[in-house]
Amino acid sequence: MKERVLVIDDESLIRISLEAGLSDMGYEVVTAGTIAQGLAAAERMRPNVVLLDNCLEGDVGTDYIEALRHLDEEVRIIMITAYGTVAQAVEAIRRGAYDFVQKPFDLDELNLIIRRGLDELKKDRSLKAVKGKQRELIGNSPATEEIRSQIRLLAKNDNVDLLIRGETGTGKEVVVNMIHYTSARQAGPMVKINCSAIPENLLEAELFGYEKGAFTGAVKTKKGLFELAHGGTVFLDEIGEMPLAMQAKLLTFLEDRCFKRVGGLTDIPVDVRVVAATNRRLEEEIAKGTFREDLFYRLNVMQIFIPPLRERVEDIPVIADYYLRHFNQKFSKEIEAIDSAYLGEMRRYYWKGNVRELRNVLEREVLFCEGKTLRGAPLAAFGGGAAPAGVKDLSLGPIDLEAETAAFQRAYIRRALALSGENSTAAAELLGISRFTLKRRMEDETVRN
Repeated sequence: MKERVLVIDDESLIRISLEAGLSDMGYEVVTAGTIAQGLAAAERMRPNVVLLDNCLEGDVGTDYIEALRHLDEEVRIIMITAYGTVAQAVEAIRRGAYDFVQKPFDLDELNLIIRRGLDELKKDRSLKAVKGKQRELIGNSPATEEIRSQIRLLAKNDNVDLLIRGETGTGKEVVVNMIHYTSARQAGPMVKINCSAIPENLLEAELFGYEKGAFTGAVKTKKGLFELAHGGTVFLDEIGEMPLAMQAKLLTFLEDRCFKRVGGLTDIPVDVRVVAATNRRLEEEIAKGTFREDLFYRLNVMQIFIPPLRERVEDIPVIADYYLRHFNQKFSKEIEAIDSAYLGEMRRYYWKGNVRELRNVLEREVLFCEGKTLRGAPLAAFGGGAAPAGVKDLSLGPIDLEAETAAFQRAYIRRALALSGENSTAAAELLGISRFTLKRRMEDETVRN
């Protein structure tokens, strides 16, 4: 999308030459001959840069810097005048102008000032945005290598939206950061939006912004997070928590890549990649009516699934070593290694909190470790980690899945029959199956002797 430049100057030749020259340089240019026309144009087009003549017929340009910035506090205002003085320049900057040039000016030099202002605007947006630090995806398991391969593909195709799925703590945000910072969008903002953390009545204004006077308290126009992310990536975390009304508006945005601010009438186009993440089973949410099926298919152009840590135990020693070095530096420790027995316990532990839980455990253990080898307290002391009853530890070797599944089925059938007093109809209801199905499975498994 072209950057927008507004020229406010009472000399028609200046307006014509700037419109022609800047248009040739790739800008979208609108001109105005008076302050009134300029303010109206600014409210309509929302320029990125305003070239403002300081000596207009009957008006002084610097007197209107505040009015222009009130419409958009990020706009870069460059003062132009034939009567430049140091005092005027200082006053213009004090009032909020970005720079000050004197007529006659060279178009190429003016372009350099405009580009510098736009580049600084992008940097400012990046700092204001909720921006994650670039991090690595740690591990060498086949699943992790497959995710890295998908990240490389998505980095080359930076207009593809995607859905990231996985349990809490598996590293969904790390994957988003890697995709953003290895793509052509890396110079743009990476804006994170936690859909569960923003109240429903404020979510639309946060995402799309609002116009001055749109509601009580809207004393000036505010850009939304989608607009601030122009040229970059929007990360919609916990998308499964988004209210249905907002899901419909998000779907419209994804289809058109433009939106209206709350209280606004003008469509605002933006160039962003949208990445959504969830730990919910969206198919089940669709069945319950809490998530739109059409939005699911629109987001699910490309999907990355991050398996839980307990299903990629090969990664545990690598991740543990990474965080050992990290917390050594943080706490000024000199721990050289993790005890092999403790690593074995880590491999057997059922990490309900995934990588996040492993990180927290190591932070505590490194903090209290006094020697060169980290031995650690028993992991059971951290209040979790036990696998569901009957689930065997796959890190100890392969299992017979069919035999294990049959054993689970026999156990459930026995339990249901015991609770129902050997009444087949009542037992079938407890198991959520028909009496006929229960009878067939009892015969197949020879449950009754």
